[in-house]
Parts: sequence; C-alpha cells; structure tokens
Amino acid sequence: MAEEVAAQSAEDLELLTQPVKPTYNKYSLITFQGMLAQIIMVVLEGVIMGIGLGAHGLACVSIIMSTEYVNLSFGNLFGTGVPTVIGNRLGAGDVKGAKHAFGQGFWMTVYFAVIVGIIFLLFPEPLCTFFGATEDILADSVAGTRVFGLFLPFTIIGQMLAATLRVDERPQQSANLMTVSAVIAIGWLALSVLVLNMGTVGAGIYYGLSIGIWAVGIFYFIGGKSKLEITAAEMKPDFAVWGEIFKIGFPFFVTQIGTFIYNVVAANAIGAVSGENASLYIGAFGVISGYIVYILMMFSNVLTYGMQPIASVNNGAKKYDRMKEVLNYSTIAQIIVITVLSALVWVFATPIANFFDGGDAVLTEAVVEAVHIFILVAALGFLGTHVSSYLQCIEKIVPATIVSLLRYVILASPLMVLVGNMFGNITGVWYGLLAADILTGVICILIVIRENKRLATAA
Repeated sequence: MAEEVAAQSAEDLELLTQPVKPTYNKYSLITFQGMLAQIIMVVLEGVIMGIGLGAHGLACVSIIMSTEYVNLSFGNLFGTGVPTVIGNRLGAGDVKGAKHAFGQGFWMTVYFAVIVGIIFLLFPEPLCTFFGATEDILADSVAGTRVFGLFLPFTIIGQMLAATLRVDERPQQSANLMTVSAVIAIGWLALSVLVLNMGTVGAGIYYGLSIGIWAVGIFYFIGGKSKLEITAAEMKPDFAVWGEIFKIGFPFFVTQIGTFIYNVVAANAIGAVSGENASLYIGAFGVISGYIVYILMMFSNVLTYGMQPIASVNNGAKKYDRMKEVLNYSTIAQIIVITVLSALVWVFATPIANFFDGGDAVLTEAVVEAVHIFILVAALGFLGTHVSSYLQCIEKIVPATIVSLLRYVILASPLMVLVGNMFGNITGVWYGLLAADILTGVICILIVIRENKRLATAA
C-alpha cells in the first residue's frame, strides 16, 4: 500500500510527467514574471540612486553591495539546499520525508539568518573597511550597511521560501512575492532618497525590503495550504538533514561568497592602480556590478531556476533522459539569451551608463570603457552558476563547489590583480575579468559534454 501511495504521489508531479521543454519554459517564464519586477526595480533603483546620491553615493552603494552578496550567499545556500532535498524526496515518492526536510530546512534557515543579521548590526564599520571603503565614503557606507543588517534575517528566509514554493509547484505564488516586493521597495527608495533625503540609510532599507518581503511566503506553509508545513516540532535540529541541506546548498553559497570576495578584491585592486581616482573607479564598478551585471545575472538566474526543480525531482526518480534534455535545453537558452543581452549592453553602453550614473560625464566614460571590454563574453562567465546549480541538483557536490568558485574566486580575483599590475592601470583589471569569463565558459561546456555522456550511459 505504501508503494502504491508513493507511486501515486510521483504521478501527480508535473515535473516528472509533463514534456520537459514546455515545463521548463513554463517555470522559467513564470519565474521571469517575478524577476521582471525585480529587474524593473533595479533599473529604477539605478536612476534614483544616480540622481539622488551622485558619484559619492554610488561609491557607497558599491560597498553596501558586499552586504547584498553575503545576503545572497546564505539565501542561495538555503534557497538551493532546502528545495533540492525536498524535490529529491518528492521524486522518490517520499512525501513524509519531504515534509520533514522542509521543517528542518525552515528552522535551520531561521537560526543562521538571525546570527548573520546580528553580526552586521554589531560590526558595520570594520566590515565596510574590509569591503574596501575609503575614508571619504566610510561613514555613509556604514550607515547603509547597519540598517540593511536589520533586514538580513527576513531576506535570507524569504529567498528560501520563494524557492521552496517552486518545488511545491507554486511558481506563480513565488513570482507574485517578487512582484509585490519590487513595487513596495522601489516606491520606498524614491520617497526616501528623492523626498526625505535619507541618503544611504534609505538605500539600506530599500535593499532590505526588496527581498525581505518574500518572507511573507511563510503564510503559504501555515494552516494546511500546502503538503509542506511549518511546525514547532521541527525546531529541534536533525543534523543528518541539516548536513544534507548544507552539502547540496554549499556550492551555491560558495558562488555568492565568491562574488563577495571578488567584490572586495576588485575594490582593493581598483584602488591600487587608480591612485587619486580610486573613488571614481569604485563608483564605476558599483554601477557595473550593482546594476548592469546584476541585471544580467537576474536573467541568468531565471533560466537556472526553471531548470532546478525539473533536474532535482527527476534525479530523485532516476529519469536520466529527462535530466539530459533539461540540461541541454537550459544551457543553450543561457548562452543565447545572455549573448543577446550582452550585445545590446555593448552597443548601448553610453546611454545605459548615463541612465545609472545621473549623467556624470566622467563617471560615464569610466563605466563605458569597462563595459566594452568585459561584457564581450559574459554569457560564458554566467555558465559557471548554471552548471554548478545543475551539479548540485544531482548531488555532485565537490564538482559543483569547484565550478561555483571558477569565475570569481579561482579565476577573476587573481587575474584582476595580476593583469591590472601588468598593465599598471585600470584597463588591466577589466581585461582580467574578460579572461576569467572565457576560461569559465570553456570549462563549463566541457562539463556539460561529459555529463551528457554519463546520462546517456545511465539511461
């Protein structure tokens, strides 16, 4: 009887039974609805920041973005680990195990999120100094970072809940949370920066609202609305489940921590080769990483999020043909979409820079110079996150961790410093990033080819 119930549970999952490409398109497009709101939010954020804060404020935002990367690191740890463990159990027909995994994952996320928030509340000044803040931008960077720390528990929990809604086959609800939060957050940013003149404090609250509102998703898992439910009984840690979640989510955590390390290394490398123009180029880097590359990353994440639930559930069910199909289809989609978007950014680099930097001519020139170099092969660089995510879904943790570190830690960080010092100017830093993207893409394509051979043999 138990086996019959398990089989019936599996048959009810569209992730296992519906054609792969339409299902992938559906999940990606629904996710894109919520992500589009986030993209529009970031675009409007750039305009408001540029007008209201100027070059000084944008340099501060570049420092505050390091806090955002820490937020995304823990959000992706739990936002990948928890739903993947749930998906593997659902794919195997173990609904009871999936419920237990969710309960443990929820409380695990809460405990870690609170600790991270407290650290940022108590130590914002040494953290901002470590992030690369120069003396002239330190005070405002600290103000924004401290207030962002208040929201970190909610932003981390919210990311996990939004991701779990997708594996619970509620992608629309997940997208709705993204949409509502974007509208509220950008409204606050305009009010706080342009009307109330709150500066980086208003920006810090904005960053917290933009993802922290996702934590409202908790209500979907209370009161029997879902087959997954939050209960006080799961508050006691089951370290076996915690270990499984951490093992699967760790590569994505490392990916974002790698971005954080890269952001810190970049700020310090830029300062080392640009002398008295350090704040200018840190501001340019803030425009690039905080807006242009961040928006491209959102598009890349949409395509990855469409793949994740299909890969994890079918891995649990050992349906290797479907796994091969979603891997290939999503990888091709990644390359095509990001290549097209990168080409548009290259062509329209000047008006895009003007859009985000408030029309500062000197800052625009610095942004355009950088964009015209490293945006050329961004599609190859973004494959690192995509391939790492797939490897996590099939529980190949060591390779996933290595791939997640490729772009920003193993390659970009040392190459920025090395090539920057070789050139002796800021241009060398940008060429270091270009080289890192090329090498990342080549390695990831070779991994996809090898995985195709493995899945063909397993099927």
